[in-house]
Amino acid sequence: MTTGNRLLLRGGIVLTMDADLGDYERADVLIEDGRIASVGMDLVADGVTVVECEGKIVLPGFVNSHHHMFQTALRSYWSDALDSDYFLQSRFGADGLFHQYTPEDVYWGEFGGALENLAAGTTTVVDTSQCSYTPEHTDAALDGIRRSGIRCVFSFSPCFGDHEPSPSYAHPEDIHRLQQTVATGDGDLVRMALGYHVDEDLFQLAKELQLPVFAHVNDVNWGRALEEFETQGLLGPWITYIHCLGLEDSAWRVIERTGGKVSVSAVAEQSLAMGRPALQAALDHGIAVSFGTDAVSIAPVDFFSQMRAAYVLQRSGIPPMVDEASEAMSPVSTRDILRMATLGGAQAAHLDHLVGSLTPGKRADVIVLNARTLNAGPINHAPGAIVQLMDTSNVDTVIVDGWMVKRGGRLVGVDVEDVLEHLHRSAAGIVRRSGTADVLLTGCRQR
Repeated sequence: MTTGNRLLLRGGIVLTMDADLGDYERADVLIEDGRIASVGMDLVADGVTVVECEGKIVLPGFVNSHHHMFQTALRSYWSDALDSDYFLQSRFGADGLFHQYTPEDVYWGEFGGALENLAAGTTTVVDTSQCSYTPEHTDAALDGIRRSGIRCVFSFSPCFGDHEPSPSYAHPEDIHRLQQTVATGDGDLVRMALGYHVDEDLFQLAKELQLPVFAHVNDVNWGRALEEFETQGLLGPWITYIHCLGLEDSAWRVIERTGGKVSVSAVAEQSLAMGRPALQAALDHGIAVSFGTDAVSIAPVDFFSQMRAAYVLQRSGIPPMVDEASEAMSPVSTRDILRMATLGGAQAAHLDHLVGSLTPGKRADVIVLNARTLNAGPINHAPGAIVQLMDTSNVDTVIVDGWMVKRGGRLVGVDVEDVLEHLHRSAAGIVRRSGTADVLLTGCRQR
């Protein structure tokens, strides 16, 4: 990372995601001591590093509200899988792939996955850790995340399947130790949370420790449990619900009443044939929506893919003729989608007081997208260009907490070839130990 205590992003199209500030056809962004100091036209500051942004779009970094970064070495392994394939092959049986992970595998998965997100413009990730078989596995995950320089909410989650950890190291007890290793100041990049599905004991512990919760909610029964937990006072705005597939309207009303957030993984959910993503149901109930990517073993984790998938998904459900039904289901705009990918993600990560918009005083998590390219220019509609046309090749500069981690289209201070070599070795070892090396070129095992 390069020194970035004082930066001036000069002359770009600025999308602040702040309703009061609005957007600018041309403006500057001043960053001081890791914070957004000012946004406006022709800012003057001495002793700053100037980043010329003419022909570029400046906006908050993307926030990924649901990801499993430890799986990076298994990139595309389950590209053709259905949800049953994925769950059975990853966690169950003697050859379940997750059981083969060493702490070193976890480290390189987390480090490589974090770098992948940063390179694509994602500055914050909620990492749902499901490979904590030992304290060493968990510590390796956190070491990889810290080395990368990404902002992360580490959602400490249980392992499950045929090889659960021993009773001496079970979820969620180790959260007490982990909390002692993580600071909570504004400038601290890693924060702790608890993850699982809808679980009474977990919700109770999270409330006692004042930690956010990221809970998988994927069927009617879990949804019905929410109604009971609401009466016990266990639900609140500190909970983000992942996927939310198959919920009844009563469960949606509970989430709405208690101020819960929702994370939708539109690409992965549809790839696994899990059902139609719950984007519209959340919108209908006025619930804050964010995007997750789940795992790169299933689908891409860049946010250009996620935004485009969510945009066309929502509009595909609108009747072609204007009538009462279509008026009730208003089409989302590209600006709506971009907000979900930034400020909406920050809300779901419970960090919107720190990031998600270019509001002066917030931490400086900023990305600069190059629009002087054949796939984006000329810019006639900035949000539309980002959501509909751009891809990871447009990510020019990435700033996390005031530090440039990507400049001129290249990660700063990263030996990418070395990272890829370690991931290659990790993948080979995991698959070899599982006894399924013969499926590497043919896709997931057949059921």
